Amino acid sequence: MKDYLELKKQALPNHLERPFFKAIRHSAKEHGYRGFMPATRFFMRRTTDYVLQVISKVFPYSGLKIWLHRQRGVKIGKGAHIGPMVTIDDVYPNFVIIEDGVSIAGQNFILTHNKPMNYHKHLSEAYVAPVIIKKNAWIAIGVIILPGVTIGEGAIVAAGSIVTKDIPPNTFAAGIPAKVVREFEMKDGIPVGFVKK
Repeated sequence: MKDYLELKKQALPNHLERPFFKAIRHSAKEHGYRGFMPATRFFMRRTTDYVLQVISKVFPYSGLKIWLHRQRGVKIGKGAHIGPMVTIDDVYPNFVIIEDGVSIAGQNFILTHNKPMNYHKHLSEAYVAPVIIKKNAWIAIGVIILPGVTIGEGAIVAAGSIVTKDIPPNTFAAGIPAKVVREFEMKDGIPVGFVKK
């Protein structure tokens, strides 16, 4: 069930609050569960994902955090690091790709979906879109990454930033919303300083 949706931006229905059992049945359908006991299977999957997410936030070792997130469907490359209290989308973790050598410092949110209540349907789009963090990117503490964003290879995102748009490779981005502040001076594919203004 992890790959039932293609990894591209897709429209979602707006959120409509329902009684628990109706909500589970509706969500199971929305998430592509068919056949034998779809609501039960969906409920078990969501509960498992939730437990894995909670454990991953507090466990002190990055390697186990990575393993737990991989069980949830997050694609994570070699040599990556995930710090404490990192939240990777609760509903569509399979829309997150973290490439080799990425460092995610801690207390970060990586979101892949936006699903406003039905009341706000004319003001905000409901959708799911992949988040891709390219090789050797560094996401500093407290960064929030919104759906559909790609962080370029080797880029650094400063602490406390909110990333709403793609960040180019080999740049330093900061702010709310995050914008490129500096570009790296590169030598043999390695950053050696900042380009002088």
